[in-house]
Amino acid sequence: MERTESGMRALGFALLGTVAALVSAGSASAQQQVQQRTLPPGTNPAQRVVYPAEDQPVEQQQSDQLECYYWSSDNTGGWDPFVAHAQLVEQGYASQEQASAAQGGAIRGAAGGALGGLAIGAIAGDAGKGAAIGAVAGGLIGGIRSRNRQADAQAQAQAAVDAFNAQFSKWDRNWVACMEGRGYTVN
Repeated sequence: MERTESGMRALGFALLGTVAALVSAGSASAQQQVQQRTLPPGTNPAQRVVYPAEDQPVEQQQSDQLECYYWSSDNTGGWDPFVAHAQLVEQGYASQEQASAAQGGAIRGAAGGALGGLAIGAIAGDAGKGAAIGAVAGGLIGGIRSRNRQADAQAQAQAAVDAFNAQFSKWDRNWVACMEGRGYTVN
């Protein structure tokens, strides 16, 4: 979905013009609906090839794509692919931080185990041996916990990606159906 800055700006102006045309041509309720919605960064997030099979002009295609974008979002429970993608990225950063925080578990466990072992070893008469045993045991336990936390973070991230992909698939099928219903060939 790479676009140049000038291309994005041109698309934005074209979409603004399309929305303005829709607002001026529509009824009062249609005007309110368009005014309440924010413009998406693009109207074809799957970057499908769209052919105007009935020789629709470019402005009509842009208008139809925007209307199909909103229609698809409405028919998937208000799900917006750009908003959902931003949330997915944010969730990915949170999962990365969680996994990074869990990485030091073996070291922290060894340090804690050594302190506990030192105290027990001091009571038993060999503080050094107790600290060594405690460090090994604490390191093993801390390492296991760390790996479990990392695996949980990775599983949560993968589940979020899978859920996004499933919802996007539904959204995209709606978008294609809408565009085909308006006389376009979509691939």
